[in-house]
Amino acid sequence: MENKINTIVNWISKRQVLVAAFLAAGFIILTLGLGHISNQTIPGNVASARYNAEPGTHLDFMAEWDGIHYLHIAKHGYTDNSLVAFFPLYPLAIRLVMFLVSSPLISGLVVSWLALFGSLIFYLKILKEYFDNDKVTSVMGALLFLFFPTGVFLAATYSEGLFTLLALGALYFALKNRYILAGILTGLATATRPDGVFIILLVAAVLYEAKAKLWQILVAAGSGMVGLIGYVTYLGIKLHKPFAFISAQKHHLKWAVGSFIQPMINSLSPIALVLFILAIISTVYWYSRRKSFALYSLLFVLLPIVTTNFAGYPRYMLINFPLQIMLLNKFKRSTLAYSLVLVLSAILWGYFTMHYVAGYTGGS
Repeated sequence: MENKINTIVNWISKRQVLVAAFLAAGFIILTLGLGHISNQTIPGNVASARYNAEPGTHLDFMAEWDGIHYLHIAKHGYTDNSLVAFFPLYPLAIRLVMFLVSSPLISGLVVSWLALFGSLIFYLKILKEYFDNDKVTSVMGALLFLFFPTGVFLAATYSEGLFTLLALGALYFALKNRYILAGILTGLATATRPDGVFIILLVAAVLYEAKAKLWQILVAAGSGMVGLIGYVTYLGIKLHKPFAFISAQKHHLKWAVGSFIQPMINSLSPIALVLFILAIISTVYWYSRRKSFALYSLLFVLLPIVTTNFAGYPRYMLINFPLQIMLLNKFKRSTLAYSLVLVLSAILWGYFTMHYVAGYTGGS
């Protein structure tokens, strides 16, 4: 019997698609289950935070705060100038699924969940590359990624799932020195979130380390700008304000309001502070190991300084892949240490998930 079980486990582990499907399905089920418990036990702030256009689906707790805006854009377009803070590719993907599924909510969840599945495929591939085809370690890393404290946003109607898929795909192809595919996925990433520009720098730096030719790096970086340029052009035509998304971001996150220091202090939470310190440690850790990862982590150190705000910072840190790989590399050799890190992260994930469902946090 034991030999048969080992045979089955080895067979599955060799097929990353099955591993990714199993992990994605398990994570989604756990998230929905925890969300249901939160609905039953925590007095909610749902009146102002929750999507309420489709109460019959019983999944409205997966669409709150920014999720409401994405679903509105998918159904009605940019009806308000403040909505241009939300980049177009995710709502466009929802709109396309709505040709098959009339519900914007279900369509949004389908896009997010399929993107989560694809993200895990690429993440497992990247970890196997980095850890010399060690399948067990790659799964350990995937679990740290899923149960990152703000991992709930990978399964909600947020752009994080789609953006993560594109970012990890771009990173994987850059590591393989396949600059055209890396550039295409980066271009889609910059049409998904404003921090897609981070992926341009990451891909360019990784290709440089992979000994790509200068013109190949420029092609990838230029392709990566297409999504952002396309959106800027659209805003220029529609609103005559090409960079209206910046002022819209200030409206939603209160960027650069008041003094330089006070907004940062007011928006700083304990988890944001811990993640900020970890971003600094990750930058230092990767500097002598892989400069591209150090540069990418440095961008997350600079983010709250440039925006003068920690609003949303724990959610943005979800895509700081070098930080997660650093933690995996540090603790993978000790079952106890790794288990403690994973359990602590999962506890924070549970906290964030239940409070998101209750309408008390949109990722800040």
